[in-house]
Amino acid sequence: MQILDNKELEKVLAKSECLINSAEINAIYDRLAAQLNLVYAELNPIVIVVMSGGLIPAGQLLSRFSFFHRMDYLHASRYRNNVGGAQLNWKVRPTSDVTNEHILLIDDIFDEGITLKTIYEELEKLNPKTLKTCTLINKIHGHKVKNFTVDFVGTEVPDRYIYGCGMDYHGYLRHLPGIYAMKEE
Repeated sequence: MQILDNKELEKVLAKSECLINSAEINAIYDRLAAQLNLVYAELNPIVIVVMSGGLIPAGQLLSRFSFFHRMDYLHASRYRNNVGGAQLNWKVRPTSDVTNEHILLIDDIFDEGITLKTIYEELEKLNPKTLKTCTLINKIHGHKVKNFTVDFVGTEVPDRYIYGCGMDYHGYLRHLPGIYAMKEE
């Protein structure tokens, strides 16, 4: 992973624009959690967080859930230093037995969808009762995977390189409370 110093990151932030501010993001989390609270009210699901990007959206949503749930996580990626590859790399698989369970899979973004679809297909092989996906962001473009959609989406953004709310800029800036992109020239 490339290490950026503080001055480089400050330059990135100075050249960034906020696409969705923290107040808007909080409203999106509230709306998304309200939908999930209705669906999962009586189901006692296992909430599985896709690391590392899904950590922040999941943390924000979990504190808004009114339903009982169990938690687990997984860590799988096609990306190394923001470069996607064809092979899914499983770093950590969920430890919960998902057979005959209601599963809610939370990630940060539905971009092309290759990683999320592959994770979904792997979990589906374990025979959960239901398996639903949730992302904070859906990036709008024409190169999504075929035959796969996300069940619960917070909001949509244009096809730009974005960061904040779990999404990173070369491993940094996941912590930003809004969605940011480099200013278009």
